[in-house]
Amino acid sequence: MDDEPLCLNDMIYLLSRSGTVEIAGAFTESASALEAAPKIRPDVFFLDLSMPRMNGAELAKQILAQIPTARIVFVTAFAKELEHVKGISAFASILKPVNGPMLDELLNRLRASPPDTKRDVKA
Repeated sequence: MDDEPLCLNDMIYLLSRSGTVEIAGAFTESASALEAAPKIRPDVFFLDLSMPRMNGAELAKQILAQIPTARIVFVTAFAKELEHVKGISAFASILKPVNGPMLDELLNRLRASPPDTKRDVKA
């Protein structure tokens, strides 16, 4: 999820080129992503931290309240924003601009680490 359509399209392209990722949804608004989350139940959520109305940290808390086994990857252009996600159970964070090798490494880590069905939400 990203409020910038170009960044969202780049992420969709990079994820789809891996050949092993099924994209369940792509959203430019937090409210739309939150509404769809329990219906599509993806294994991993890529959330931009800098979003209007509801930022990615708040969205992650609400998603994890609905789907405690979800894995969250925070995406941000500003490393300083990661200070706002302390205490939120997230798999990883990745800095923009996201590139192929960076995303491939993250996808390999996700594949090597199956979802934790007993994880407690720290939000």
